[in-house]
Amino acid sequence: MPRPEDAFNKNFASLFDEVSELDATPLSDIISSSKERYHDFEFYTEGGLKKIYRCQDRKTGREVAMASLKDELSDARKESFFREARLSASLQHPNIVPVYDIGIKDESPWFTMKFISGQSLDELLQKNPPLIEKLDIFLKICDAIAYAHSRGVIHLDLKPDNIRISDYGDVVVVDWGLGQIMASDCDEELLECYSFNSHDLDTMTIDGNIKGTPGYMAPEQTSIVKEKKGVHTDIFSMGCILYTLLTDKKPFTGNDLEHLIKNTAECNFPKPSARRTDLEIPAPLEAVCLKAMSSKPEDRYQSVTKLQKEILNYRDGFATSAENASLFKIFKLWFKRHKALAIASSFALIVSFAAIFAGMNNLKLAELNALQLAEKLRIEKEYAVKINKDAAPRFLERAKFALQTFNFKDAMNFSSSAVELDPSLKEAWHIKAEIHFNSQEFNAALKAFSHATANPDLIKICQKYSEIKPQDSVKLTNDNYLMLFEECIKYKLKPQVAGLLHSKAFSEIDIDERIAFCVGVMKIHNKIESLHFDFNKKTKHLDISNNPHLDTALAIQNFPCKSIDLSHTAISNFICFRSQPTEILKVSHTNVLELHSLSLDQLRELDISHTSVPNISRLHGSELEVLNISHTNVRDLDFIKEMSQLKKLTVHQGQYNKRQLNEATKGIEVIIVP
Repeated sequence: MPRPEDAFNKNFASLFDEVSELDATPLSDIISSSKERYHDFEFYTEGGLKKIYRCQDRKTGREVAMASLKDELSDARKESFFREARLSASLQHPNIVPVYDIGIKDESPWFTMKFISGQSLDELLQKNPPLIEKLDIFLKICDAIAYAHSRGVIHLDLKPDNIRISDYGDVVVVDWGLGQIMASDCDEELLECYSFNSHDLDTMTIDGNIKGTPGYMAPEQTSIVKEKKGVHTDIFSMGCILYTLLTDKKPFTGNDLEHLIKNTAECNFPKPSARRTDLEIPAPLEAVCLKAMSSKPEDRYQSVTKLQKEILNYRDGFATSAENASLFKIFKLWFKRHKALAIASSFALIVSFAAIFAGMNNLKLAELNALQLAEKLRIEKEYAVKINKDAAPRFLERAKFALQTFNFKDAMNFSSSAVELDPSLKEAWHIKAEIHFNSQEFNAALKAFSHATANPDLIKICQKYSEIKPQDSVKLTNDNYLMLFEECIKYKLKPQVAGLLHSKAFSEIDIDERIAFCVGVMKIHNKIESLHFDFNKKTKHLDISNNPHLDTALAIQNFPCKSIDLSHTAISNFICFRSQPTEILKVSHTNVLELHSLSLDQLRELDISHTSVPNISRLHGSELEVLNISHTNVRDLDFIKEMSQLKKLTVHQGQYNKRQLNEATKGIEVIIVP
């Protein structure tokens, strides 16, 4: 018979459940809510380029990780960030971190992914786990990279810090920021979405001529070894990780970065057993490690699957191919795996000695079959490459467009992919050669021009400057650059003139070199002997006014000035102001006729007085605070309504009547000049 207190407890619990259900917000309301999807941000970690936050997803109710750029938001860095997100999202594998969402907020790009609580492989190794546990982790890394390679994707930054192990044993490969796509092997959708062969010493990841992490990069990732990167590059880095698992040390060291890179290029590292004499390094694993880290790509394992099979062989008690085990060693391992059976088998082996000879014949037959299968696979591979050859014209078209828009990086990537798929495409070779020329890589340009039809004058210039500067990695002095620029104008090589100018203007050079470059180029371009050019490094004001014969100033693109005065010159458009952080701009008494080419991103003050500008609709919606339109053909005051931040307006007498000004400019300081 139930007790009274039992009945009370039951009724009270039922009442509590009912109240909880009444208070709960319907999921449909949460999902359809207009609130921000992600909230409760908590900083988790950061790398060279990104910051990672933990946050909650309102729609799914789960905790996720959000990655965002941590430094300045250049278009190139945004593009690289988005490519990493799209590349990671295309790789769906249990051992690759999944990407959930991607977007932009306040011009800052972000993407969300699965939050992996736990630690990196680098952190785990500091706890000295047993070798068998480390090998199990390595095998899961192999699974992830083998899958990525099957999709035509290579990682190029494999290292313990980019391997995450969750609290429950999940192993995932992260940070695909340096990942590249192999044009001949990738899926069609990746061909459509990405450029190919696409950060500074950021967390020891280098971006420039060298991409990778010192200590774990392959020789071909240095600027010293001229070898194409591919599957073999990731296999070398996998060998480096295995080296660290065996020794708890990086394979490559050096007194400084230059020395370390030199050791990497020369594949100069001690064997694992020599590095840790206090540890017993298993000889089979050392042999596997050394084979994976061979200096020549053809001597390494030809696939991650083959490397993984070697580790499995060791773990399961079989001999590895890398150690070239003797028959005695193979028999010893077999005996160890099957002790009970081995005793009986030994007797059977003696009785069946004659049968071994027949077995040897069968082995030879199996070897012959294997060779035939390999030949079949080779033929199938060649056929696949031939099919992908049809994609080459698409890359050529993209290379043309990228070159026209001065996107030299994409133009090089697309043209390289085009000639890789179809070496007979002369136009793609020509584009590749032009980009090398713009980058002052004259030897590489000559090599590419040898596959294309080129202007003899251009070839002659290439040969001349390859002798002046034999090494492509070295840049011309400013004097030699100006001499080259003048020669290109002399021979009417317009694409090269534009390419050289744009490449230099948008390169990273110090302010003194930039000033010398700008002055020299503008003198040559405008055929003038002297030029008024003054830059105040403290206030960042650039004064190029009172140069009446100056009509071309393209060299000042990307100049780091906050204010600029080009009054009393002959310029006619605003193209020369591209990519400048300019807040104050004066172009009075110039030939400017329209404002369509004017960038308004950071502009706060504009003086277009004494020009022939008739219409300023381009300024609608801008954040200009000060505007001078005196002595122009602007007669309409309706623009005032479209410029909410305007505080001061300068006009000339008679430009507007008093009633118009009073009605349209309430709250704005109006200055009337003669």
